[in-house]
Amino acid sequence: MPGTCRNPGVETSAGVAAVGVNSVAGAIVHLVLMVVFFTWAGRGLAKAFKLPSSSKLLLILAIVVAIVGIVLATRPGRRFAAGTLIPGLRSAAASLRRVAQNPAKMIMLFGGSVLITLAYIGGLAASVQAFGGGPGVILIGAVYLGAAAIAAAAPSPGGLGAIEAALVAGLTGVGMQAGPAVSAVLLYRLATYWLPVAPGWLCWRALLRREYV
Repeated sequence: MPGTCRNPGVETSAGVAAVGVNSVAGAIVHLVLMVVFFTWAGRGLAKAFKLPSSSKLLLILAIVVAIVGIVLATRPGRRFAAGTLIPGLRSAAASLRRVAQNPAKMIMLFGGSVLITLAYIGGLAASVQAFGGGPGVILIGAVYLGAAAIAAAAPSPGGLGAIEAALVAGLTGVGMQAGPAVSAVLLYRLATYWLPVAPGWLCWRALLRREYV
């Protein structure tokens, strides 16, 4: 009908649930692939990521738990937990249970997450090869997965700055020269982070013009 706003998108609750399920599946896949690649890389990865001692890890964990507890003890923190965090987790868990009842959807969910992660590893490996090569694909994959996990804790959007630093440190730690490592990381981020911004912005403008969002 003329003058009627078209809204063919999904409902807000369904969209939130879908994002939650995708995030949970992505985290599970990332963790599993980290175990696989770290085990496969073996001792060759020892210099790339040096973990602190167990006592320091426990201290860091205790500090994180304390900070979370303090935030949740405040009124805005309790409001966020009750109004957004807990309902979002419940919605994601319920959606994941429904997806688990359909093997085809489970394969698409986790298979897609595996493929996108492997594609990122392939992109980083290609960038390394573009500047003379270096460590093998297994080591590059382990470096990427470790760096992505570290960058996930950064407050910047898309891990900007954090993932670049972690990738360069990881690549140099497994034997790559600093110059080619920096160049490879910058090329990788240009291809996977910055270049998609332009078509993404154009698509967003097109959706706005058609009143889809």
